[in-house]
This record gives sequence, structure tokens and C-alpha cells, in this order.
Amino acid sequence: MSSLARFAQKEGNLVRGYDREKSQELFDCGIEIDNELNFDNIDWADEIIYSSAFNLNFDLVAYALQQKKVVKVRGEFLAEISKGYEKVIAVAGSHGKSTVTALIYHILKTAGKNPSLHVGAILIDVGKSYDIAEKEYFVTEACEYHDNFLFLHPFLSVVTNIESEHLDYFKSFARERKSFEKFNNQSENSIVKTKYSVKNLKTDKLGNISFNIMNGEQLRFKIKMKIGGKYNAQNALFAVEAVEKLGISDCYIKYGLESFKGLQKRFERVESNLSNIIFVDYAHHPKEISAVYDCVKTMQAKKIAVFQPHTYSRTRAFMADFAKSLCKFDEIILFKTFSAREKEDCEVEIKLVQLLAEQKKVIMFYDVNALIDKLNSYSQDCVICIMGAGNLPELLQKQKFIWRV
Repeated sequence: MSSLARFAQKEGNLVRGYDREKSQELFDCGIEIDNELNFDNIDWADEIIYSSAFNLNFDLVAYALQQKKVVKVRGEFLAEISKGYEKVIAVAGSHGKSTVTALIYHILKTAGKNPSLHVGAILIDVGKSYDIAEKEYFVTEACEYHDNFLFLHPFLSVVTNIESEHLDYFKSFARERKSFEKFNNQSENSIVKTKYSVKNLKTDKLGNISFNIMNGEQLRFKIKMKIGGKYNAQNALFAVEAVEKLGISDCYIKYGLESFKGLQKRFERVESNLSNIIFVDYAHHPKEISAVYDCVKTMQAKKIAVFQPHTYSRTRAFMADFAKSLCKFDEIILFKTFSAREKEDCEVEIKLVQLLAEQKKVIMFYDVNALIDKLNSYSQDCVICIMGAGNLPELLQKQKFIWRV
């Protein structure tokens, strides 16, 4: 949403907004963000853009409808922005879409194409999640929640994978698959399965990966990346195939992959007062938690999972799978659920703790300072993986427990 606010401002619009959290970045750009409900802003505005984290009954949205304002969901506004570009490259999927989006953008930029970008994570090297550049290429992450991606009609779409997700909206995996099929069908070109494969995947002592990209039995590239996460090798395959379709030459593809510094909260190595190795990852689905474990399992150290569940409905829907993935770690720490659009439901947290406690040592924290005291008690031979799509990394940064490399 903050990126869309900047795009709207760049087009010459006056922009204001509402959020629970303050945004220094938007404030510095001259965009006022209220942290309290301000109905005067609705009266002031010609158009209201809302996130699917809110519904039509949310006070500000309901008032806007009552006042007969033009009201659009985020995905609709994103699609309007995309129409100003020659070629839209949209990346969807249950896992990996932010990284693949950023990789495609970075390779295009390496090749001198000066693309514009809209992605749901912050690029480490530039410190923002968007780039308002030239009008030839618009590279965007395409979110399936509430079918937001169906507003887009891309020149090229990429679907990394499809897992059962967002069941509070889709209700069934079959309905979710139908939405992805529709997304592909309204794309001019699409990639749903890459022709490439990974061979000789290795991880160094800092977690960074190297591997060969193979086309059948033929070597395509030898790659050594500056990021970790074994799953990022698969993400790289999708990015390679996408930029090939856009006519990017091999030297730029290889250099683009190897110079990519990654995204914040995507198996991101962070520093702290502890000497332990600490990773922060956006993992909020059981498969993503398992993928994080796979990245650290060969490290000769105790593996600690620090997980903040994201929404009670997701935890309830995948309770057994969350337990299975988290129990791969040696110890488990849970932090209070990031409720997002939902009302608190502590019973869900209690059930998860009970289920985990049957197999592993687990502790639940509701106070960030108490959590930090616990983390400070661990010896140096621990790998700590902080996971979830909530606000825990920001809380730990605010308390100066972790900071970016």
C-alpha cells in the first residue's frame, strides 16, 4: 500500500492515508498517514483505495461508500497503474513470489532496462519496495488474496507454485486453483513450470548458496549467490526463464543473479549483541517454515525457532502442519499472534502450544522484553530463526536486539 501511495503521488495526485503504524518514509515524501480514524480525509479525497486486510464494513471504507466516493480495492488500483506501462511482468504463487519479482527487476536493471517495480518486501540494497522508473517494464508481485491478481492482464505472468492458502477467502484449494488458472489465461505469456533444474546445490558457512542451472543434461550457468535459502535456487530458475523471454543476454542474467543482495525478511542474516547466527524470514506457512529448517539443518548448532503466527484463521486451518514443521527445530518459541484483520482468539494459541508441547519444548511470550531475556540466555552454539509475517522483527529492532548487516 505504501508503494501504491508513492506511485499515486508520482502521477501528480495528493495522497493521504490511514494505518495502525507510522510511516517515516511516507512522511518524508510529504504523505500524511493518520494512526487514528480521520473521516475528514474521506471527505477530502476523490478516490479511496483500501487493502484487502480491511473489508467493506471497516469504518473508513463504509463511510466512503455512504458518501458515494469512488472506492477501489488495492488490486484494482495496481492494475490501473500497470496500464501505463508497455510490458507488465506479474509474479504470483504461494511461496517465493517476492523474491522472484525482485530478481527479475534486478536482472532487468543490471541489463540497463531501468524497469519500474512494485513488490511486497524491501530490497536490501535500495531500502525500499518500489521503483518508479521508465515505462517499458513494470515488474509487480501479484497477490492472490481476495483475487486481487485477477485485475491484472500481464504481458508475462509467472506462477512459482500453488499451495492451499488463504482459506478464509477461497474456502477450498479447488477454488484457489481456479483463480490461478484464470490468472494464467488472461496473461499474454505465462510460466508455470520452469524447464531448468538445479544441480550441485551447496551452502557456505554463512548460509549463502551456489549451484548449477541445468537445461536437461546441459549446463546453463554456474551461480554463486550472495543470499541464503536453498529454495532461492528454485526462485532463480523462474527469474532466469522470465528474463530470457524478455530478451536479456546471458552475461546480464549471471551477473544479476550473483549481485542480488536479497530482500528484508527473506532468510535475511541479521546482527545482534549475541554472537549467534540469526536469520529473519517471512515464513508464515508450514511449508515455508520447513524450507527455513532445510536451510539450517546441516549447521552444527542447536536450532531455535522463534515464530509469530500470522492470523488466527491460518493457524487454525493448518494447526497440525504448523506443529509438524516447527517440531523439526530443537526448541520452539512462540510470540503473540499478529492478528492483522482478525479479532483476538487466544484459544487458537493455546491449542497450538498444547500440540507442540507433546513433542518439543515450547514457550509462549506476549512481551517482547521477556522474549529478548530468553534469547539472551542461549549459548553461542545456537542458530536462531525468527519467522512470521507479523511485526516481531520490527519490535526486536526497536529494542535494539537485532539490526541489519
